[in-house]
Amino acid sequence: MTSLLNRRTLSQAFFALLFDFLGLISGSIALAFTPLFQSAPWILALYPPILSIRGNVGGIFSGNLSTMLHIGDVEPKLRNNTKAFYSLIRSTFLLIFIDTMVIGVLAFAFNFFLGNVKMSELIFFVIVPSLSCLLAMSIALPIASFVGIKAFKRGLDPDIFLYPAVSTIDDVVVTLCYVLCVYLAISTFTLVIMSLILIVLSGVFIILYLRNKEDRLFKRVLKEAGPMVAVSSILATLGGIGLASLKSKIERNPAILIIYPALIDTLGDIGSIIGSMETTKLALGYTTNFVETFKDRFTDQVSIEAAAALMHVLFGIIAFGLARASGLTPDLFLLIEIALISNFVSFLFISVLSLLIATQTFKFGLDPDNFVIPLVTSFSDFGATFALIMALSILGV
Repeated sequence: MTSLLNRRTLSQAFFALLFDFLGLISGSIALAFTPLFQSAPWILALYPPILSIRGNVGGIFSGNLSTMLHIGDVEPKLRNNTKAFYSLIRSTFLLIFIDTMVIGVLAFAFNFFLGNVKMSELIFFVIVPSLSCLLAMSIALPIASFVGIKAFKRGLDPDIFLYPAVSTIDDVVVTLCYVLCVYLAISTFTLVIMSLILIVLSGVFIILYLRNKEDRLFKRVLKEAGPMVAVSSILATLGGIGLASLKSKIERNPAILIIYPALIDTLGDIGSIIGSMETTKLALGYTTNFVETFKDRFTDQVSIEAAAALMHVLFGIIAFGLARASGLTPDLFLLIEIALISNFVSFLFISVLSLLIATQTFKFGLDPDNFVIPLVTSFSDFGATFALIMALSILGV
């Protein structure tokens, strides 16, 4: 068994995945606001896409930053950094704006077609995702820069460490910002103010694009990552519909909401670690085809999954404690089974997908950092939701 494990990868992956415990905090926040989430279908339907936007755009930033630190395009310091570093930040914020607009409209269209929302609720789908994520990312991107640079300076591999660390912090921040914006949007007066703020921000982002459209990195990130927005938005919307379909099961077992963000976090982190390690190797010239890559990375994949499986057992135990502290009476072994089955169902899919995206985008002369984490996290948000549905079905919950 020892020969199947890379101890360095196992230890760093386990350490990085420890941050996913913060996903349980996001779940606890969602649990605390269960009446709010259940008061209107649109609130529950938008929650997975909101988390997905964090993964999509934050993943593009993290993936590019880790590779750029390795190859020297970004210096390991927080002030007076390279032009490429600031171009990456500007393009990331513009992508957040585009992503939230696309995902809001798509989420409304899907849910309206299914009869879950009314036409009068369209304004919520446009305003709430945009302001929630822009506010959250204004907090999260400085944290991501700090973590990535400090990790690199201390000799840690940012490909393993960066995205798992910051993505879970982002989930807590995004959840808090989402709850805040939902509360504000419910009031007609504050909804009008939020609408005016979004109009002003739209003008700001138009100016930002016009002033930076000739910048090579800025343009490349938008050109390559932009189409990923549409794909990821569709997948995130499907995840939202999937979660909304669990409304009755969540009402009977509200502790599910505690585990849910952690499941999404960890699956996305597994894929991002595997994919980000591969994009760096590709950038450094270690190019192989997919079959060879899969064989070469097999030990790393087993090591990462070993760390993830242990984390999922701990998720169930800690979620049980948090649920009991909230006055619920959850089943400890059921929560552990839900977490583990969800992980086993989705691991092979996400690991193969991440390597496939990295090798194939590189093969066609594209920058895999603009594709791997956004696509992997989008599929993981979608995959984790439906892995949860499968786990609940298998267990007869």
